[in-house]
Amino acid sequence: MKETNKPAGKEIPFIEILKEAAQIVWKNKFLLWFGVLMALGSPGSFNAGNSEDWNGKGDAAKNFMETHWQLVLGIGLVLFAVGVALFLLSLIGKAGLVKSANLIAQNKKTTFRTGWGEGKKYLWKLFKLFLLFFFATIIIVSVLALPVVFLAIKGSWVSALVMGLLAIAIFVPLVFILALTNIFAEFYIILSELKVWSAVEAGYNLLLKNIKSSIIFSLLILVVSIAAGMVFLPLFGVTLLILVPAGILFYYMNKIAFGIFLALAILLFLAFALFVSSIFLTYKATAWTLFFREIAKVESEETAKALEEEPEKEIAAAPEKA
Repeated sequence: MKETNKPAGKEIPFIEILKEAAQIVWKNKFLLWFGVLMALGSPGSFNAGNSEDWNGKGDAAKNFMETHWQLVLGIGLVLFAVGVALFLLSLIGKAGLVKSANLIAQNKKTTFRTGWGEGKKYLWKLFKLFLLFFFATIIIVSVLALPVVFLAIKGSWVSALVMGLLAIAIFVPLVFILALTNIFAEFYIILSELKVWSAVEAGYNLLLKNIKSSIIFSLLILVVSIAAGMVFLPLFGVTLLILVPAGILFYYMNKIAFGIFLALAILLFLAFALFVSSIFLTYKATAWTLFFREIAKVESEETAKALEEEPEKEIAAAPEKA
C-alpha cells in the first residue's frame, strides 16, 4: 500500500517564503497600491499627553459640544462614514493583493485593475468574517473581565488581581488562535471561495494541524517588523532633526508661516507613515499568502471535506506552483 506524507512531517521553507515575498513585491510594485488601501483602512493609535491645563481644555470642549451638539454630531457621523468606507476599501485591497500574489506565485500575469476587480467580489464575505471575529472578541473580553470587575467592586483586590492575571493568561492564546484562524479563513474565502462559516472551520482545522509552523512564522514576521522599524527609525530621526529646528525658527519669525509649516510637516509625516505602512502591509500579506499556499497544499484532503457541502467549487486555496 502506498504511503502518504503526513502534513506534520512537512518541512516549511520559512526563509525561502520570506525571500520570495520580497522578490514578488519588488518585481510587482503595483501591489503597493493594494498596500496603500490596506494602510488607509488600518486603525491608528494616538496618545494624549498630560498637561497642566488639560482640565480647562476639557471643560471648554465640553461646553463647545453642548452648545454646538448638532455640528459635533454631524462631524462625528461624517468621520464614521469615512472610516467605514476606508475600512471597506482596505478589505478590497487585501483581497486584491492576496489574489494577485497567489497568481504571481504561479507565474501568472496580473494587474492592479484585475486584482481590484477580483477583490470586490469578496468584500461582503470578508466584512461578515470581520464582524464574526469582532463580536467573538468582545464576548471573550466581557466573559473574562466580568469576574475581575465583580471582585474589584466588592473590594477583593488580591482576588481581583489574581483573576486579572488568569484572564490575561487565557486571553493571549485565545487572541492568537482567533487572529490566525481569521487570517486563514480570509485566504479560504478569497482563494477557495468558501462561505464564511466553512472558511472559519477550514481555517481553524488548518491552524490546529500547523500550529507550530504558524507560531514560528508569526514570530518571523514580528522579527521582520522590528527590523523594518530599525531601518526606518534613523530616517525618521533625521527628519525630526531637520523639521524641529525649522519649526522653532518659523514660530519666532511669523505665526502664519509657522502654521503653514506645521500643516506641511503634519502632511509630510502622514505621507511618510502611509508609505512605510503600505510597504510593510504589502510584504506581510504577500508572505502570509505564500505561507498559506505552502501549508494548505498538504491539506488538500481536509480542504475537500470542508467543501463537501459546496461540491461545485474548485479547490484553489493552494494551487501547485508552475
